Amino acid sequence: MMLAGVAHNNPNYDPGWVSFFAALVMLVGCVIVLVGGAMSIGIRGLVGRRKWAGYAIGPLTIAIGLGVVALGVWLW
Repeated sequence: MMLAGVAHNNPNYDPGWVSFFAALVMLVGCVIVLVGGAMSIGIRGLVGRRKWAGYAIGPLTIAIGLGVVALGVWLW
C-alpha cells in the first residue's frame, strides 16, 4: 500500500524542505521590513534634525528586508 505523501502525479516532483525554507525566509524578510518601517517612523520623532545618521537606519533595514524577501522568492 502506497501512502499519499509518497505517491505524486508529477514525475519531476522533488520532495524536500526547499519550499518550506523559502517560505520561512520570505516570512523573516517581511518581519525585517516591518521592523525597518517601525524604526523609520520611531526614529523620526526621537532624532533631531541635526543628526542625519539616525534617518538612514530605517530605510536601510527596509532595503535589507526586501533583499531577504527577494531571496525567498528566488528560492521558491
